Amino acid sequence: MNYDLGILSPAEAIFLKDSPNGIPENWINCNKTSVKIIPLAHGKKAGFIILPYLEKESKGLSQELIVELTELFKKFKNKTDILIGISSWGYFKEKKLLASPVFAEAPLDILLGSGDGPGMTGAVDDNGKTLWVRSYPTGKAVNRIDIFQWPSRDADFKWTSGQNIRWFLQSLRKNNRQEPTVLKLIEGISDDK
Repeated sequence: MNYDLGILSPAEAIFLKDSPNGIPENWINCNKTSVKIIPLAHGKKAGFIILPYLEKESKGLSQELIVELTELFKKFKNKTDILIGISSWGYFKEKKLLASPVFAEAPLDILLGSGDGPGMTGAVDDNGKTLWVRSYPTGKAVNRIDIFQWPSRDADFKWTSGQNIRWFLQSLRKNNRQEPTVLKLIEGISDDK
């Protein structure tokens, strides 16, 4: 598969590792925090911080983890043109991260959320610094983000819908073409539960 990055939960990684086709290239197990820098056109760089997997039963989000992650965000914010976090934590833990005063010191440019809780087309946080989108659980739509201007590292930069960024939901209908590579990935995997 020609993906720059794919994220797997620990259970998905085990599942695919033992499957006939294995884990695709550039797919990462999110059992711990990972960073991936992807070079873009014109010398630009996108930084992806894969937030560590937290068990559903875990008691919220610790202040220690927020501080640790914010230090990582600070480190890579000035080394990239856009910094994107990828989370499997669920709605309430992601919301707690975004609301943290510590996070506000070095916010992500975009947070791609998933896990328990509602899907969201997108919302900009109260400081205007982070666009937060969440996947929908049925897999029948894709969140699309169009960036018209690179986020500035100036204190007064804010995302403004329709001006420097746009986000919307792209529905996947029955007439969408199936991707043969994706079909091959799941070929031979049984859905026995």
